[in-house]
Amino acid sequence: MAISLTESLQIGVNDILMRKVRSLITIFGIVLGVMCIMVVLAIIAGMNKSTMAWMQERGGTNKVEIERNWDYDFRGGGYASLTLAELNQVRGQIPEALAVGPVINSWGASLQYKGFSYSGQVLGVLPGHQRMESWYPGKGRFFSDIEVRENSNVIVLGATVAKELFKTEDPLGQSVMLSDQMLTVIGIMQEKIWESPGGGSFGGNALEYMNRQSFVPISTMMNKIEASSLIQSVQILAKSPEDALMLQEKLKLILLHIKKGKAVFRVSSAQETIQQMQQNSKIFSMIFIMIGMISLLVGGIVIMNIMLASIKERTREIGVRLAIGARRTDIFVQFMVQTVLITGLGGVFGIILGYLILDLVSGYLGMPMLAGPQMILVSLLVSVGVGLIFGIAPAVKASNLDPVMALRDE
Repeated sequence: MAISLTESLQIGVNDILMRKVRSLITIFGIVLGVMCIMVVLAIIAGMNKSTMAWMQERGGTNKVEIERNWDYDFRGGGYASLTLAELNQVRGQIPEALAVGPVINSWGASLQYKGFSYSGQVLGVLPGHQRMESWYPGKGRFFSDIEVRENSNVIVLGATVAKELFKTEDPLGQSVMLSDQMLTVIGIMQEKIWESPGGGSFGGNALEYMNRQSFVPISTMMNKIEASSLIQSVQILAKSPEDALMLQEKLKLILLHIKKGKAVFRVSSAQETIQQMQQNSKIFSMIFIMIGMISLLVGGIVIMNIMLASIKERTREIGVRLAIGARRTDIFVQFMVQTVLITGLGGVFGIILGYLILDLVSGYLGMPMLAGPQMILVSLLVSVGVGLIFGIAPAVKASNLDPVMALRDE
């Protein structure tokens, strides 16, 4: 008499219910392994999503940046700065770029207004800086190309600078003192807010440092405020993320030529960062999934041993089934179904437990965690796979029992 798959499933369920404690102990390793895999995948997915969101807030994934190469030994000569002539030389060789944004930093600059002062970062930039950062004035306007050409005494304040320097007054049209220059406030930038994972400074707003910046025309910075200043960094906007990588390589060659072969600048791109992030994610995923697999391996070995012990307990039952017409294939399927059922239940409990602790782990680590249907499917398939692998040996042993010897078993 053949045993149907439904009957095999029913026998497996009854055996699990009859031996509750043993069944719980059996699936414990599977639960831990599946939970570990699920939580790790959720952490990595959350980190990747946060990084992408950060890049979008900072102007997208088409950006290429030129900045000082801190790995270069400057004792060999060279300066990590560009003159306006050198910048124009760079711009002339990259017509494919959508925008070029040189930046001159004036750290700790003190803005004065009616006895109040604010010390912060003032940047000398071009009007294209708005597009570069996807950041525009919330009130008033940014300065124009004409104001850059004319070295105009105008300034655009960050939201926090305007609040702390002007209190309740309207800053637009007012004049502030920077060094020995009177600058007219023509705009207030939109407030940048991005909740940083883990909190951190500025009350958890990772972009608050941008709200504390102010902007003047780069020509005004170079000719009136800090006459000796040179361009220390440049941002370039490519047409697409793919073009950014090609533009990055082209800029490396251009800068090496301008600086006589000295690698005083580092050229990086958002796409390079994304690729590195993806590579790191793969490494971390493999490491932690291997840890989870060790737990699954231990759980699988425990299940295999318990199923082998179960065969000894049920030898006479197997003999009776074989004697009344059950095929050896039916016995094999019966034990495989029972093993897969146990590991499958372990996978389900592991997924449920993983979901329950995601919020706790997210709160403890201070970062978002992202769990999707794909992770559930992977976790469930892994647990079922463990049952298929470690259930073969017990199932083969059970199906190969001699019916006569099995019926004699006491």
